[in-house]
Amino acid sequence: MRRMRHPLVWGSISIVLLGLLAWRSRAWELGDRLGTADWRLLAVAVALNVVVVVAWAVRSAGLLAGAGSPVAVAPLVPMTAFANTINNLTPGSVGELVRLFLLRAHHGVSYTTGGAVVIVERLVAIADLGASAAILWAAWWLDLPPVVTALAVIVALALPSVVYGTGLRPIGRIGGLPLTRALGAERWTAAGRALARLDEAVARLMTDVFRAAEFAGWSAVIFAAYTVQLLLVGAAIGRELDPAAAWGALGLGIVAGVVSLLPFGLGSTDLVVVGLLSVTGVPAADGVAIVFGYRVVSTVPLGLLGVISYAQLSASLPDGRPYAAARLATLGIEHEQETGPP
Repeated sequence: MRRMRHPLVWGSISIVLLGLLAWRSRAWELGDRLGTADWRLLAVAVALNVVVVVAWAVRSAGLLAGAGSPVAVAPLVPMTAFANTINNLTPGSVGELVRLFLLRAHHGVSYTTGGAVVIVERLVAIADLGASAAILWAAWWLDLPPVVTALAVIVALALPSVVYGTGLRPIGRIGGLPLTRALGAERWTAAGRALARLDEAVARLMTDVFRAAEFAGWSAVIFAAYTVQLLLVGAAIGRELDPAAAWGALGLGIVAGVVSLLPFGLGSTDLVVVGLLSVTGVPAADGVAIVFGYRVVSTVPLGLLGVISYAQLSASLPDGRPYAAARLATLGIEHEQETGPP
């Protein structure tokens, strides 16, 4: 932990993250791609990132409170901003493992609780985004009435809670798989108990009607902000996009990027968004410019904020002594809950 606080460590890593961000966002093409765009609209799109980062933090705070480990919204702003950046820069969002460590180090959140929150924030949010995007794209394609579309989106957002409410426990079932030969009976049994505790924590969050609705609501705010940013970029280059089609194209593109495991979803996300926008009548050249502009107003600012957040979080890690005592007490409580009083 002390090594992480050293400026040479977090400073060097921050420089590497900045380099990756510039490379992946192709910052040097800014003038060529958006030289004639309305920069006032692009500035408004950049300002919307404030809505995104606040919504991330509020959403995470609600889940942590529901899991019994409340953390204030303000300190979660850099935490969630960093998590978003490191997830985008690492295949398969493995950067969330770093967030688990930081949540425990800064706020004493156990790995079980932090893991449950991360699973909901990542997997459930992606499921919500994919479902809502598919519904809105179909609504645009089929010209469905707004009432039907809204009801379909609400049902889709409620589906994860319904799955857990019916008793289906997908994470807990992993512990029942016959993997004892590969890992050893003792290790797999211990892993099964850990997965069961994690699944129980996720189930508590997903079956809490208030927390689930709160999570879905803030997720919708985040997705809406993303969509408005795409609409503003389109307007900045003279292309008016249908809001439902824009939400659908961007949402399906982001899901494709997550599934591809590529950093920032580059290539896969861009290809899907450009392809779907072309179906709405946007020429391929304009579609490429819109996607690039979206990277400029959303990916780049949020990535920079994430790098700054990483530096701040690493430099301010606790020295470990007070935290160690608190962690021992937490482990004692967890052990008593698992095995019962002696």
